[in-house]
Amino acid sequence: MDNNWRIWDKNDEYGKALYLRSIKKSPEMESSKAVARMVNGVLQENDLILDVGCGAGHYLVSLDKTLKKPFSYYGIDRTPHYIDLARRAFLVKQKSSSLRTSTKFENGDIFNLPLKNNFADIVMCNNVFLHLPSIKKALNELWRVSKKYVIIRTLIGKLSFRIKQVLQSEEYNEDGEPVKYYFFNIYSFDYVESLVRLLPNVKEFKLVEDKDFNPKNIGLVNYKSNIKAPNNMTTAIQGMQINNYIIEPWHFIILEKEG
Repeated sequence: MDNNWRIWDKNDEYGKALYLRSIKKSPEMESSKAVARMVNGVLQENDLILDVGCGAGHYLVSLDKTLKKPFSYYGIDRTPHYIDLARRAFLVKQKSSSLRTSTKFENGDIFNLPLKNNFADIVMCNNVFLHLPSIKKALNELWRVSKKYVIIRTLIGKLSFRIKQVLQSEEYNEDGEPVKYYFFNIYSFDYVESLVRLLPNVKEFKLVEDKDFNPKNIGLVNYKSNIKAPNNMTTAIQGMQINNYIIEPWHFIILEKEG
């Protein structure tokens, strides 16, 4: 597998959009609100929440607003620029919320997390799996570092589709393959369940369709006029979330660990 899909380090516009959410200059994402409500339902006092693929820390805004018990937060992302933005937003310009007792951001790869087993009480990973070339090892890593729960938001449907969203400014090579692209994969229910069956000590497994959003808050309304919207931006039509030509079957994978 080549690394042409790893384009995030050069995507400054997307980082700016995430950063504006982190410093509350742009509205919260509907998905971050939904995730925060889901985390609040399982949170115990003083739990550590690990956010894998944290970006600029924009999900932390929703956690601060929604969670009702004291918690610690640890954000990890492979893109150094995103971690720099997250630290600027939450460790310099903003004070911790009254309930957030500690905050940390570090670089790390989802395929090889630099963390010990059972590191965090709740591990969440949102809008990341669809962009990966493979999810089996990533799922195993999230499960390894989780003590109680794993919550993943990604695209899951009846069938699996391997999709490459090609950047418009780039060309194809002589073999007809794109030089740079996003993965935008959809995995089937059956495939996800087959991977979960391989995990040890699963107490409970749920697949929950993400219907917890307001369609009016999805799309260009979430972006400042001076920030270029990402070319893979989600919009909403007739209550469905859509990326360009693709209907997005967003689901949550919810896993609870024994013990």
